[in-house]
Amino acid sequence: MILEKTKFLFFLIVLPFFNIQIYSQSKKELKPEEKEYLLKFIHPLQSCEPNFVDNSDLKIIEKLVSQSKIVGLGESTHGSSEIYKMKDRISRYLISNSLFNIFSLEANMPESFLLNSYLLENKNDPKKILEGMYFWIWQTQETLNFIEWLKQYNKIHSPKVTFDGFDMQYASGALHQIKNVYNQYQIPSNEIEDLEKILTEENRGVRSYTNRSQNLIREILSKIKNRDLPFKSPEEKERFMQNIRIIEQKIQISNMIIRDQFMAENVSWIMKNNLNPKLIVSAHNYHISKLNKQRMGFYINEKFKNDYVNFGFAFYKGSFTGSLNRQLKTIIAQTAPSGTLEYYLSSFNIPIFILDLKSISEESNPLARWILKDIRMRKTGSGTENNEFQLTNVVQSFDYLIFINESSSSKLFKNYN
Repeated sequence: MILEKTKFLFFLIVLPFFNIQIYSQSKKELKPEEKEYLLKFIHPLQSCEPNFVDNSDLKIIEKLVSQSKIVGLGESTHGSSEIYKMKDRISRYLISNSLFNIFSLEANMPESFLLNSYLLENKNDPKKILEGMYFWIWQTQETLNFIEWLKQYNKIHSPKVTFDGFDMQYASGALHQIKNVYNQYQIPSNEIEDLEKILTEENRGVRSYTNRSQNLIREILSKIKNRDLPFKSPEEKERFMQNIRIIEQKIQISNMIIRDQFMAENVSWIMKNNLNPKLIVSAHNYHISKLNKQRMGFYINEKFKNDYVNFGFAFYKGSFTGSLNRQLKTIIAQTAPSGTLEYYLSSFNIPIFILDLKSISEESNPLARWILKDIRMRKTGSGTENNEFQLTNVVQSFDYLIFINESSSSKLFKNYN
């Protein structure tokens, strides 16, 4: 009797899972009725090119974003030209039509903020500033084109659009800006030199510092915080204190999850310390995702609720710039195989479109069962992997998805060979 009950329970538990597996493995193509249903949520786009003259296709963006004050724009790789161009095009539209006034990048905060010297004061070389942001990802013609557009926009519009970062993988930029304030107000910099020495000796990339080093650094930072400096404005003081916070964050990073929590904290700081902020956040799909507590987007969504919407990005085939065997080069992407999100989306034969995942999720129609469950989706960063596709729940991760049929590699303006 016990054996029979055990068998019965086994089938109750295993059979549904088995059926799901059979469904996912046998599903080679979307059924006509599934495609017809999904077409209700597809909004075709005309071009990825930022200078495309007709922006009528982007009017849907205003409806999707609605009154939200933070828009997350993702990327499935860090080196796709079409994705960066599309993000550029959307950002220009949001700035011009929905009065978004801050653009923020998955880059070190102090170094990114320096771009405002060019955007607002016509000082310094934007290429040099981008090169000082450590990673090749933004040292591209696509990024530079957007910077130049922002510069021209600010010439004839007010309020101006500002630039910021929200990452904290390096301490040197924050330390340099703190030191500049000390020099500006002629404060002896002995404690800054002590801090610089410890940070340099413990230079471990994104790895964590020892407990002893962290305590020494915190002691010095506490002294710096308590300095009675004659700041010219509240904004100058807040930026000074945030540079201190960047160093505090940096020395605590031990894994990606902690980094994402700190990035969300810095996004909140940007929202708090700007007048009437409407913020565009540009980062990898992984970071803008709302899926779980490992993601920056989860924490932003928890705090800002309906004020945060996000757009994931996906492409079917092509190439991207990436690191292979420690060399930057054009990498041929894996064409999305059967069973992946990108494979199914390519079957609509629409080169570029927005997919309204939020509405699909709200309706929860059986005809969308294949996309409501976990599905393999491209997820690479700055390099490449044996398998570029990983299981994710796309409707829990993103409000909207921008699909691009074919990607090409981003255009580096610096020679890394």
